Amino acid sequence: MNKERYRQAEQRLWASVGLEPADRKVSLHRLDTTVRVLEVGEGPDVLFVHGVSASGANWTPLVARLDGFRCLLLDRPGCGLSDPLDADLSNLGRFGEVAAALVVDVLDGLDVQTAHVVATSLGGHVALRGAAAHPDRVERMVEFGYVPGAPLARLPISMRIAAVPGVRRLMTSIPPSRSSITAILRQLGMGSALKDGRISPEMVDWFHALLRDTPTLRNEMNLPRELSQKAGKGPETLPASLLAEVRCPVVFAWGDDDSMGGADVARSFVPLIPGAELDLWDDTGHAPWMVDPDRAAALVADFFSR
Repeated sequence: MNKERYRQAEQRLWASVGLEPADRKVSLHRLDTTVRVLEVGEGPDVLFVHGVSASGANWTPLVARLDGFRCLLLDRPGCGLSDPLDADLSNLGRFGEVAAALVVDVLDGLDVQTAHVVATSLGGHVALRGAAAHPDRVERMVEFGYVPGAPLARLPISMRIAAVPGVRRLMTSIPPSRSSITAILRQLGMGSALKDGRISPEMVDWFHALLRDTPTLRNEMNLPRELSQKAGKGPETLPASLLAEVRCPVVFAWGDDDSMGGADVARSFVPLIPGAELDLWDDTGHAPWMVDPDRAAALVADFFSR
């Protein structure tokens, strides 16, 4: 591990978009750990919750285009430069408890009563559980891409390999190469964005440093396997009864070519949340805000300003 090298890669990423976020350590009293939150801009509070094996800097392309908001970019526990949790998150019940508490715990640590939320993938799962458990704390929510708990149409090859017994430990013991990072991004539907430069070299370098120089990948291997099982083959991880408790307005920006589940999955899942809207993006994979950050920023600004 080389966290200083990671910091340098992250700083280069932020410098490439002309920003220098404030860096905060936030104590979580419910979950008994300390997390890192990056802060950019001024205005209504927006908490950003990233997906698997990422960190708050994952949102850099979007935040760089989002004016008029105080963007609070969380490194989830165990990811980036946040401390891990002293809990066995491979247990689905315990994971659900942590997920339901995380958003409100971070808001309390920041002394923020209510906030908008932007989330993606596993972070979207966490945000939905938090909104259901604490409906008075989340104002509006934008979800980018597939959310674990929705029907799983297919699993990227890198995730299928990681599910093989013994391979998870091996993956965390071998430092990833830059080429393996670009391969992962292509599997997630970002091949054309890599080729034409919409995903910058600084972004690829940041992702490489995150997985090479921090314990993020190792910590994320402790997640429940049920989250990556096909629908009907294990516990329902986001039951309809829980989704019905989400009271805040929600919009999903969902790629029709999402590697986890595209248009059909989106159309079946989104209506389970009362009043939720679906904005389906053509020819787009699992990370829409990275492929078209201008469109993503316009959607977020419009939805939160209604």
